[in-house]
Amino acid sequence: MAIRVGIIGFGLSGRVFHAPFVSHQSAMTLSYICSSKPQEVHQYWPDVTVVGDADALIKSSDVDLVVITTPNELHFPQAKLALESGKHVLLEKPSVTEVEQIEELCRLAYDKGLVFTVYQNRRFDGDFLRLKELVETAELGQLKQLESRFDRFRPEVQDRWREQPGVGTGIFWDLGPHVIDQVLALLGTPDWLSASIDTLREEGAAPDVFEIELGYGKSRVRLGASLFEAGDMRRFNARFDAGTWHCFGLDAQEDALRAGELPGQDDFAKGVQKAMRYNAPDQSSITETEEVLSAGRYIEFYQRLADAIQGKGDAPVSKQQACELVYAMKLVEQSAQSGERKAWFYTSPF
Repeated sequence: MAIRVGIIGFGLSGRVFHAPFVSHQSAMTLSYICSSKPQEVHQYWPDVTVVGDADALIKSSDVDLVVITTPNELHFPQAKLALESGKHVLLEKPSVTEVEQIEELCRLAYDKGLVFTVYQNRRFDGDFLRLKELVETAELGQLKQLESRFDRFRPEVQDRWREQPGVGTGIFWDLGPHVIDQVLALLGTPDWLSASIDTLREEGAAPDVFEIELGYGKSRVRLGASLFEAGDMRRFNARFDAGTWHCFGLDAQEDALRAGELPGQDDFAKGVQKAMRYNAPDQSSITETEEVLSAGRYIEFYQRLADAIQGKGDAPVSKQQACELVYAMKLVEQSAQSGERKAWFYTSPF
C-alpha cells in the first residue's frame, strides 16, 4: 500500500521542495496539505484535500507520514505529536533549536519503531556530490582547505518570519544547517570550531551574516553566508595538496522547481553549473580544466525515505546525524557569543 503523506505548511518549502517529490514518488500518495490558503494549494494540486488544522492532520487515521514545513518554533511540538500519534516524520531544517529536543524526538521514534529524519536536501546537490567524489577518490590529493559559502544580495530587510527576532530565525538558522550538515556528512565531526554571527543590515532584527572555521587535524574548513554578495557566489573552493577545485552558483534544481518544473520531466533542471579543476602534481605543472556539473538528485532523498518506511533501507539522514547537527549549531552560537574557540565533546546517543 502506498505511503499516505500529509504536508503541514504550503509556503516555499512545502510547495517547492516537498509536494512535487511526494507526488513523483511512486511509493507515496499526497493525501493532505494543511494550509490557510486552500485556493492557492489547489492551483498546484487540485485533487489534494486541504485542511486548516495541523493537529487534525497529524492525528488522522489515513496519514502515515507527516512532513512538517512550519516556522521553526512549531517543529518540536508538531513532530512530537506526530510521533506520539504513530506517524513517521520528515522535519524541515532546522529540525529544532535545542539538543535535548532532537534527542527526545529521536528517542521517541526509536521506541515506537518509526522513521524520523530531517530534510537536508543539499546533500543531493550536484556540486556537493562532485566535491564528495573528489574527496573520496583523492583525485586531487588530500583535502587541506575547504571554503563553502551561501551568499546572496538582499541588503533590504524583508517582511517574513525568518527575518524577525525569535528562536531559530535569521540567516544562521536558515542557511547554517545546509553548510554545516554538508561538511559533517563529508568529513565527520571536527576537533573544534570558532564562529561569529552578526546583524549588519541597518534595519536588521535577526542575524544576516555568519562565519565559521572548523578544525580537522591538519585540514581547515571555513563556512559562511552573507546577504551583501552582489556578484557571482563562489559556492565551493576546495584546496587539495595536488590541486584545487571550485565552482560558482547553485545547483539547478531549486530554480527549476521555483519555475514550476516537476521532477521526472525529461528537461527537469537542465540549468548549467560550472566548476574549474586545477590539477597540480607538482609546483611547476598545473593544468586547468572546466567542468560542467550535472544537477543533483533531490529525488533520491524521497526514494530513500520511502525505502526506510517500507523497511528496505536507512533514512537519508540518520538520528545520529540529526543530533550532531543541532549540537554543532548550538556550539557555533556559543563560540559566537563568547568569542572563543570551542572543542567538540558531543557523542550522540544513537
